[in-house]
Amino acid sequence: MKKTILFTTAAAAFLTVAAGYPVFAEDKAAPAPAEAAKTEAPAATEAAKPAEPSLYEQIGGEKAIEAAVDLFYKKVLADDRVNGFFKGVDMDRQRAMQKGFLTFAFGGPNAYAGRDLRTAHAHLVQKGLGDKHFDIIIEHLGATLKELKVKDELIAKAAEVANSVRKDVLNK
Repeated sequence: MKKTILFTTAAAAFLTVAAGYPVFAEDKAAPAPAEAAKTEAPAATEAAKPAEPSLYEQIGGEKAIEAAVDLFYKKVLADDRVNGFFKGVDMDRQRAMQKGFLTFAFGGPNAYAGRDLRTAHAHLVQKGLGDKHFDIIIEHLGATLKELKVKDELIAKAAEVANSVRKDVLNK
């Protein structure tokens, strides 16, 4: 991975809820099971609200990430404003690394085994990688997701994730 543009990171957050049982005083009998279920059901229902699916799941999972990365790099490599950063890069390896990274970054299973963002991009920053290039990459990400019929609010979330690591990527 000589030259990489890994433009986003994120970690999935999980919510764990513990539901407790009511404690009864010694001199009072516990309610019958049917009564207990009636009194506990609302609390259990409220506590068990499902967490929102990850961005990875909302976009469409593994197949969607694969399609997005392939289309994304077609756009990036066709763009003279940023394609110079990929001269001499093994693009099959780059695509595989990016698929693993985006899967992780968007809240899917962690299959990314690459370097941290600062280290991975340091040599590119020395070659002039800056905010304007980062913006172009985000532009291509958005256009890619739009072309793949991803909803606008999910595209905005993906851009949010990307912008959250701008300083790391650009070594600021």
